[in-house]
This record gives sequence, structure tokens and C-alpha cells, in this order.
Amino acid sequence: MRWIVEDIPELKGYTVEWSEPGNYILSKKNTVYRSKDLVLPFEVIGKIDAPFWKELAVASRLAQRLLRFMVTNIIPLENDELFVTFDKTAGILKNGEYRTLNGLARPCRVLRSGCAKDDEGRIFFGEYLANDDRGEMRVYRYEPGSESVEVVYTFPPDTIKHIHGLYFEEHTGAVFCLTGDDEKECRILRSTDGCRSFETLGGGDETWRAVSVLFDKDSFYYGTDAEFRTNHIYKVNRETLERKRLGEVSGTVFYSKKVGEDLFFASTAENAPSQKENVAALWHVDSNEELKQVVSFKKDGWHPTFFQFGMIHFPSYNKSGNEIYIHLVGVEEDAQVFKISKTLI
Repeated sequence: MRWIVEDIPELKGYTVEWSEPGNYILSKKNTVYRSKDLVLPFEVIGKIDAPFWKELAVASRLAQRLLRFMVTNIIPLENDELFVTFDKTAGILKNGEYRTLNGLARPCRVLRSGCAKDDEGRIFFGEYLANDDRGEMRVYRYEPGSESVEVVYTFPPDTIKHIHGLYFEEHTGAVFCLTGDDEKECRILRSTDGCRSFETLGGGDETWRAVSVLFDKDSFYYGTDAEFRTNHIYKVNRETLERKRLGEVSGTVFYSKKVGEDLFFASTAENAPSQKENVAALWHVDSNEELKQVVSFKKDGWHPTFFQFGMIHFPSYNKSGNEIYIHLVGVEEDAQVFKISKTLI
């Protein structure tokens, strides 16, 4: 068995945000689309309002990257509603219109796939801001049908820089919260009461600095986002918290996704001190816990801070066990979409 990497040129500029047989949701800039088969033309679901000058500016892909003018999360709800995070807003897209939700203490970004939807349909997400002065950082909850979000938990000042993401663990109904960035701020936490409180599963150094996490029935898995240490993929037993290192990767890991029983981790080209080669790479962990690189993409020549790191973006949700569509940012193949598919040959 191996994984085939195939460029899909007709999808260039689009991001597959939600993927299941016969139902794909995509985004391009501030427009959201639906497709049954990923064959153009796509049905327009709606467009997120944006200032006129931004609409003009983002005709340039570089301006789009500079302004972070892109969707980061799409989660279908009841009644054909979509929960969406875009730029520094959270809102509901329905009947072609985007309704910004009230209740945010301040505009904030939410990292890709960093929203947790629980069994009751509630959505939890955290503030991702520079927070150089180490002020309070908030976890929000959205109740379906509401016109606003509410703060459900607040990290006190001088405890964390920001929240990388919240993730629902369907086997036990817990919500995991990942924080960073300095060593004492790096934590993996778990809540079993709807994010009203958290227990720390591990933390205190960059080996616990993670942006995303994956689950199976017994364990959770993450790749480190370590700036000053070599980065690795870890497996942690959910009950005993025994931690096992599965292998080394070439850079900081931001995003990860489960495809059937296969685990994928995307390392990022940010030229961190820990990085040996400035590439964005896709890594695979199989059922035997063997870690292998599938493909890598070289960082392009544009400044990583202003025009984004070299990154691999996954769909927020991927139900197919045999394939996944990845969108590239900040690499030589910027804006292209690749299909990663399994073959038994």
C-alpha cells in the first residue's frame, strides 16, 4: 500500500473545507461553494461581506496572503446553516448571507480546524492573537440557534500566549485545548464539563507544544510545534498518559488529519531554528505506527511573516478513508490543490 500524490489543476485557488462522498464544501477568498463531485462549476452557497478596498486588493494572491483573506473553519449545522470563521470574525452563513456573531471581546483569528463541535452541536473555539503582553485569553462557546457567542473559560494573564485550537474527542466526549508558545505556556488540556474547567495532561516545555491533535479509541496523537527543539510525532495513552515518540519530522507541525485509520501530519516551512530544511512536508503514520514522509514542497521566495509560512491545509472534516485534498500556501506550488489517495499497488 502506498499513497499517490496528484495535482488537481482545476481546483487551484480553492480550498476543500469539508469532504464526504457526494458533499464537498469549498472556499475561495470570501466565497463559499458546494459540490457533489468537485467538477466545475460549483454552486455558490454565499459570500462573506468585506470592505470594498479589500475586495479589490485580493485580486492579487499575494495581497490575499498578506491580509489573511481566507476562511479558516466551516462546520455545517442544522437548517442548512454553516458556522464559519473568516479573518477575525465568527459567523453563520445561511441563505446566501453571512451573519457575524456577537459576543467576541475583540476581533480574533481562529486557526484552521481549531473549532470543536460536541455531540450536542455546541461549538468551542479559542482566541488566537499575538498577545505579546500576555493578557487574558478566552475560550468561546456557540449554542446552535444563538445570535452570539459567550465566554465559557478565561485563561488568566501571564499564563499563555494564545490558544492553538480546541478539538472534540468523540470516544469520551471530552474537549482538548492546545496552548502555547513559551515553554511554560505549552500545554495539552482536557475538559469534560463543556470547557468550564480544564485538567492539564502535559506541559511545561516544547515537547507539549501542539497546534492540532488526533484521536483513536485508546490514544491521542500530535506533532510538535517546537521552535527550538527537534520536532516529533507523539502517541499518548488516554488513560495512563504514557507518551511514546513515533519519529522525527522536518519542521514544526501545525495541522493534522485522520483519513480512515491513517494519520497525516503537515510540517510547516517557517525556517524556525529547529528546522533542518525549509519545506512544508506531509507525513503519514500507518497502523503499525510507522512514520514516513509522503511529499514535500519548498517554501517560496516571499517573506514568511508577511506572506505566510509554507503550509499544507487540510479539510476541517474528511470522511473518505481513501483520499484527502490538500491546499498549499506559501510554497512554490502556492494555491494549488493536491489529491492524496491510497493504492494497494
